[in-house]
Amino acid sequence: MTLSPTLPAKADKDPQTLVDPETFDKLALHFAVTQEVTKTYARRAVGQMLLMMKAHANSKNDPDFGRLLPDGRSYRVVPTEPVDAAWHASLQHTEPYMAACVQVVGEFMHHVPIMTEGMADGSSMDYTRQALTATGYYIDPEFWDGEAKSCCPPNPGI
Repeated sequence: MTLSPTLPAKADKDPQTLVDPETFDKLALHFAVTQEVTKTYARRAVGQMLLMMKAHANSKNDPDFGRLLPDGRSYRVVPTEPVDAAWHASLQHTEPYMAACVQVVGEFMHHVPIMTEGMADGSSMDYTRQALTATGYYIDPEFWDGEAKSCCPPNPGI
């Protein structure tokens, strides 16, 4: 395994601790069952999804970070495909997902299925990596070395 030079391999904080253990376990077990992956992989994936949520929460009010959506809202932090899979599974398990949102973001974190210019040209991933690093939590390179990818058709319904 090679580590990306833009992502630190070590940090003091485990992203699994962003939520209470019961909420984390519910999300990780749901992901493991629905995606048919090992519990170890599921715990790592859900931890990185929580890290994405934390990066979003920390950066959402920073006017110098990210790009604007066509409707003027700011969209700063984007998932990679494996993180998006954990996010989609969590969105389907609404009670623990809502609990995670409140604990990490302070409010519900909506899923905005859109392909932005920044996702297409790679700049959104640069912003995301900066935001992830700024949290001080462990960034698992296996989950963040890819590209930002929209899970939906380009700009559905907006």
